[in-house]
Amino acid sequence: MRRRLLLSGSAVAAVVPLLLRSAGRPTGDAHSAAAAATSAPFGRGRTAARVLEAVIEGSAWAGCRLPAGAAHALAGVGGTAEWALRPAKRARLARNLAHAIGRGERESAVRRLVLAEVRNEARRSADLLWALGDRAAVRASTAIEGREHMVEALAEGRGAILAGTHLGGWEIAASISEDAIPGAVTAVVADNWLAWAMEKRRRAVGLRTVKRHEAARGAARALRDGGTVLLLGDDSWGGTARVHPVRFLDGVAELPAGIVTLARLCGSPIVPFTFLPDGPRRWRGRFEPAIAPPGRAEGVEGEQRVLQLLAERWSAAIERAPEHWAASFRIRWVES
Repeated sequence: MRRRLLLSGSAVAAVVPLLLRSAGRPTGDAHSAAAAATSAPFGRGRTAARVLEAVIEGSAWAGCRLPAGAAHALAGVGGTAEWALRPAKRARLARNLAHAIGRGERESAVRRLVLAEVRNEARRSADLLWALGDRAAVRASTAIEGREHMVEALAEGRGAILAGTHLGGWEIAASISEDAIPGAVTAVVADNWLAWAMEKRRRAVGLRTVKRHEAARGAARALRDGGTVLLLGDDSWGGTARVHPVRFLDGVAELPAGIVTLARLCGSPIVPFTFLPDGPRRWRGRFEPAIAPPGRAEGVEGEQRVLQLLAERWSAAIERAPEHWAASFRIRWVES
């Protein structure tokens, strides 16, 4: 019986991470429910979300019972298959990861890095299922550094913006956010079938959410209440995002202005963060010293100045662990 359970769990570990990533990451700053339901294969609407929610619930149950080594080995197989089957994703990753290591996107070092990142993404998805199924184990195997920076930022009384990139596993971090961050945490999420499927699990761990098309109002309200707003700021593709050109990695990129605009209007400090694996089912979260918001009267110049400071922090973090940067979206690189 136990062998049958482990075999079924193995199948789950190999397949479900692909399901989770097949929905894709949100791009841009505005996503309507109608677009989410009609713009992807097999109509990823509310019915699909309910089915996926049930799959995630069952997979979390099985995933946390599967040994870490087996789960990661199977996820690696699934990641390799995804890498082989998705040339467009390989190309987008190659363009962005090339900037992380200062090499040409067609060079062998970049090709190897792309494969490593896709495999790591699959392993992160396997760890997410484990985290959803066993929060106590996540707490026990996660090291948190720099929590005092969050405490100091929140003590100013204007909330705090937790600003990261698609580096590592923020969804896994969210499963223990109550332990790591004082007060309420609100994440800005997409309005699509994957977000709908994850909503119940996010609420269960105390994570509040606001949809991207309501982000400005919902995030400002959370900050006024003294809470923390979690935002990822390296993906500006989608048509409506305000951007500022900044030095990023080895080039210049137009990155979204949303984080620094929100900080300027609300007077909230910005705390850069990373959440990266130390090994199978072992994670390390790191909060960095806060960046002061631009003055309300500084306007665009102040926003760009602060976004440059933030981009430098992000660049340093990505350069330390490029194999965990899931940059499979288009970044607006400014060609010299």
